[in-house]
Amino acid sequence: MSDVGEELPFVGITTFCKVPYTRDLSGVDVAVIGAPLDQGTTNRTGARYGPRAIREASQIYGSFFQPEQGIYDIELGRRKLAGTKIVDYGDVPVAPTLSEFNLDLITLYVQEIVSSNVFPITLGGDHSITFPVIRAFKGTNLEIVHFDTHLDFMDEVAGIRVSHANPLKRASELEHVKGITQIGIRGLLNPIYITEEAERYGSKIITAEKAIKRGTGWVMEQIPEAENIYVTIDIDALDPSVAPGTGTPEPGGFTYLQMREMLTALPEKGNIVGFDLVEVNPLYDPAGVTAQVAARLIIDFLAAIREAKKQYND
Repeated sequence: MSDVGEELPFVGITTFCKVPYTRDLSGVDVAVIGAPLDQGTTNRTGARYGPRAIREASQIYGSFFQPEQGIYDIELGRRKLAGTKIVDYGDVPVAPTLSEFNLDLITLYVQEIVSSNVFPITLGGDHSITFPVIRAFKGTNLEIVHFDTHLDFMDEVAGIRVSHANPLKRASELEHVKGITQIGIRGLLNPIYITEEAERYGSKIITAEKAIKRGTGWVMEQIPEAENIYVTIDIDALDPSVAPGTGTPEPGGFTYLQMREMLTALPEKGNIVGFDLVEVNPLYDPAGVTAQVAARLIIDFLAAIREAKKQYND
């Protein structure tokens, strides 16, 4: 049978950037995994469809992605991700109403990737999925860099200790998490008692206004250098004009270019061991702009990470 047309964005199985779907991690550099869970949402549900939306949005980039040559970035004037073997590991098979079981399953699946010495990218889902992902790195000391509108440091919500309102609070309680920097914080949903909770832990809080006014160089200076860094990106760190499809939008966030600049500078601060992108809610963005921005940021950030690792190894 002919392969004509298979590179088109609307043809074929919808994996991230059209990379192969497999659970075989031998010889693999990067595995993309979905965590389609939004049981931790306290406002607008629908982030369970985020992984699917991001994968679908990424198809247009996959049409120009060549496994050995990577993809050409006209702004950089060169190809990126050349020679990087990326696979789509599929989704964690979450089950409605089984919250603790689902969180444990996310940890287990990410552990499978990490133990194979493969770099994990996790697509959320709501932000509660970040805690079980970070838990999968037990035994590896981590500095967490967190992009978000909200501090996510609430101890509990209506008695619930694991939701999208407290993944950073739960992460701060893990022995292997050594510090947290929170970037893009803003708005009216970070009350003083949550701010004080984060400050008591020692979290470095950088508001969106300061980050925008003072620039990427200043933001990078605030982040401590670390042996290992895990990055969690809530799409609502971006302004709703850029990313309207999210559960708890707040005006005053970053543009795509501002976020890209910060993410691509981050590898200079240390070895990035994995990242997630969460809270894409396609039900509130019929145009699919949010998922498109998310897919592009994932590619940009991964390329910067891979280039930094290559320079280090050289």
